Amino acid sequence: MENSQRKKIFFFTAQTQYENLGDLMIIKILLDNLRKYGTMIINEQGVPEWFCQELDIKDDEKVSKYGTKFNNLMLVFALKALFSSNNEIYYILTPGHRFSIPLTNIGYLRYLIETIKQMTTLALFKIIGVRICRFGVSIGPFSKLDQLVERWKSKFMYFYSVRDTKSEDYATKLGINKVEIFPDLAWLMKTPYASNKLAKLHDEYVIFSFRNSTNPLGDPDIYKNSLFPVLDKIVSMVGKKWQKKLLISYQVDLDYEFCKDISNRYKDDCNVIFIEEKINTQSMYDLYSRAYMIFSNRLHVLMFAMLCGSIPVAVVDTLKHDKITSIFSDAGLMRIVIDISNEAHISEILNEIDTDINVIRKDIDLCIEHNQNSADAILKQVMT
Repeated sequence: MENSQRKKIFFFTAQTQYENLGDLMIIKILLDNLRKYGTMIINEQGVPEWFCQELDIKDDEKVSKYGTKFNNLMLVFALKALFSSNNEIYYILTPGHRFSIPLTNIGYLRYLIETIKQMTTLALFKIIGVRICRFGVSIGPFSKLDQLVERWKSKFMYFYSVRDTKSEDYATKLGINKVEIFPDLAWLMKTPYASNKLAKLHDEYVIFSFRNSTNPLGDPDIYKNSLFPVLDKIVSMVGKKWQKKLLISYQVDLDYEFCKDISNRYKDDCNVIFIEEKINTQSMYDLYSRAYMIFSNRLHVLMFAMLCGSIPVAVVDTLKHDKITSIFSDAGLMRIVIDISNEAHISEILNEIDTDINVIRKDIDLCIEHNQNSADAILKQVMT
């Protein structure tokens, strides 16, 4: 029987950060694309029901219907596949950003034990023919232990990929020699606005959506001192010169307080509307598609913005927000990046974006098309 005709069974675990719309969307996009090639078996244990509904997880896709643990079930399916030419078993790892966090002595010991267990499991799965794949990931920085772990993980994987060239270079430096680029899964998002982006009228509002640091371990007070002077200049241009309303929204629960602070900072300077409810999969399309520009330091706010037909302007520290910088650089979109460590030319950058907005829209459309075609081709190659 031809390889492409064999039944593919994909195992995936849905545990993630439930408060983050970005994580929800990239998992949903991944599952939707995998379903084109085979059958899903999803570990939904401990996952909120509303999250399962957003992911469109069907009852017959849930691990719970089998009455056994996720790893045990995958082991059974893999062993059966060893003696049958009809099935191929895939273990799809969770997308996102992988990096090291500081650990206490007790935490380090617990982490070491869990890491050894995980590595042993991956090694066993590889030996019995499970195809371990990872799509849509950035990596680093890693501790020395995690550098070693990542290098060994790569040896167990059937398909090892990262979503940007900076992560690719980092993987190569770690001694990983089979790394490939697979675009961020957000590029594959389908929206009803894709066909009429260039025809949309100039809208009356822009959106601010910000996190309070460059990473979860950053100091918010230090970060504010760098970010707010830049936002002041943007608000002066957008609110006063362009006469646009300022909508402030958030995709991640943790961003609520910081976005509220931004709203309070500018409520006397221009027409400000703070959206109290977190953006969800439905309100995102409605809100983002009608925005003139969307300013953010969150990767998936920016990416969803362009997929919905708006102009995303990354307001970042280009060195510390390297995940965003690398993806925008790879996409040829650095002209819509504002570096908060160099605020000298903000007005000029905004004027250039405003003047060339239709050209930028066309560039974004071509970029979306390129990444979607690339991802589709790689998925097909991996699956067949």
